[in-house]
Amino acid sequence: MGVTLLRKWLLADFGLDVVGLSPVVYGADVAAQVWKASTATNTYAVKWSGAGTNTGHQVAAFLADSGVPGVPEMIRTTEGGLWSVHAKKRLTITPWIDGVRAGETGLTDEQWSEYGVMLRRVHDAELPPRLRDALPKHSHIDAGTPALAEEVRARLEAPEGDVAEELAAVWSQYEHVIADLLTNRPPAPDGPRVVCHGDPHLGNVLVDDGLHLIDWDDVIYAPREQDLMFMLGGMGDIGPTTPGQLDAFLAGYGPHLLDEDAVRYYRHVRALEDVIGWSHQAVTGPDNAYALQVVEGVLASGLAALAVPGRAR
Repeated sequence: MGVTLLRKWLLADFGLDVVGLSPVVYGADVAAQVWKASTATNTYAVKWSGAGTNTGHQVAAFLADSGVPGVPEMIRTTEGGLWSVHAKKRLTITPWIDGVRAGETGLTDEQWSEYGVMLRRVHDAELPPRLRDALPKHSHIDAGTPALAEEVRARLEAPEGDVAEELAAVWSQYEHVIADLLTNRPPAPDGPRVVCHGDPHLGNVLVDDGLHLIDWDDVIYAPREQDLMFMLGGMGDIGPTTPGQLDAFLAGYGPHLLDEDAVRYYRHVRALEDVIGWSHQAVTGPDNAYALQVVEGVLASGLAALAVPGRAR
């Protein structure tokens, strides 16, 4: 999408006279484009995305307006809305956070504790009933995963290119793990549901003077283990990497008796989403080689290895 057209949208929809635009390349969301936009007085993060649901932005706006720390403000349109729509994708704006990705720098024990406090505030938030009832209770990504898996499997029957051939070898090596993920899901939990970010790993945390949890596209109304699962292993550098970091997070988060069955369920779901989603990107692009590397990591030592222990050949 061209810069000139984007400037036109930002002026018409949000009243922002943008003087500078630069693309931001980061993350796994191939359905989204992100820019850093500057006016004469302020700088913003602009996202044009077809991912997730409208309710994610509504929840983020509610939490930010309620004073939950670390949730970026949503900039309103000239008509007071939270987004505008172009080519069936949402255009949203938040203030630019001039920080670093925690996934690249890690967090100190003190910051892990701060993050625990923040995520507890999110989970304890009381949404207006109408918004709460509108939240999805199941992952929109998970719903499309079986069909995507069939497409990947078909492509790997006659792989085209070096990356696809390597991916076919990886799928063969871990065929029992992938089969287990596809067919042997644990029972869904039925415990109390709360507002969950849905993807709260450190790749979605920015650090400046404080911590900021971004990318609210995947908000879900689910048992809190949906989010806490990310802190309990299998996430590499984008989760706690030492027992001390996990202890610091849990101390900040506060008392909660973990539902281990719910942890197993959400770990299984996310492992399947990651294996299939990144495998699809490995054969279709962009960044095919990087996507292959992620698939190998998830299967060898990441969430899939935890979800299906001892099944790799």
